[in-house]
Amino acid sequence: MVDQWDVVVSSLQELYKKHESQSFDDLVNEKRVNFQNLALEQLRSQLEVFSAHSRNLESALELIRVVSLNLGGVVQYAQEAEDKLEESDAKAVYAESYAGRSFWTSPFNPSEPIILESEVAYKPKKGGDGEWFQCQVIKISSDGTKFEVRDPEPDELGNPGQVYKCSWKDVILLPAVSTPKQQTPNYPSGTKVLARYPETTTFYPAVVIGHKRDGTCKLRFDGEEEVDKETEVARRLVLPFPARR
Repeated sequence: MVDQWDVVVSSLQELYKKHESQSFDDLVNEKRVNFQNLALEQLRSQLEVFSAHSRNLESALELIRVVSLNLGGVVQYAQEAEDKLEESDAKAVYAESYAGRSFWTSPFNPSEPIILESEVAYKPKKGGDGEWFQCQVIKISSDGTKFEVRDPEPDELGNPGQVYKCSWKDVILLPAVSTPKQQTPNYPSGTKVLARYPETTTFYPAVVIGHKRDGTCKLRFDGEEEVDKETEVARRLVLPFPARR
């Protein structure tokens, strides 16, 4: 890369020298001469001037081609170096982050890894209604058992949602949208689950009564006023019920 840059600099210097030896301004002034009144020897002199300038132009074009070729190499090298730096920074950020896990395990849902920006169901230990609601992980401890999660819902003033500190027993991992279907098999009918109620961020106990081909669960939520009401919920929003072990 240094050699390419040296070629660029030396070529530009040579181009500058050639321009100095016969500038474009000089050529314009030469064109103002009345060639009809010049003697043959003077015409030959003017022809040599134009010929020399033409050669300078051809040489300059070749130098510009060399500059373009080598400058392209320099730019490519700089871009590759920048890409490597960004990749290195990304790896450094990843190295500084940790993967967590949930205490609640099930063959129907992955419990790890919980990474930054993972979505989880979180249940506060104190305050609130004692219900699980959807949050996003924003910090993970080095041992992967402690978290900081943020409520995705803004407050009444539009500020970012509240942040909570919690342990691995306070969260259940929601499968990512990209999670392969085989990692989230269908629940058998009659299974008690924890599911996010439509148009809310809150999870409630429910019982699986069936499923659709795309994996969507047909549920009966506990406490529904309408008897035998069926509610369809996306599979990734239906979690194993956190029964105490």
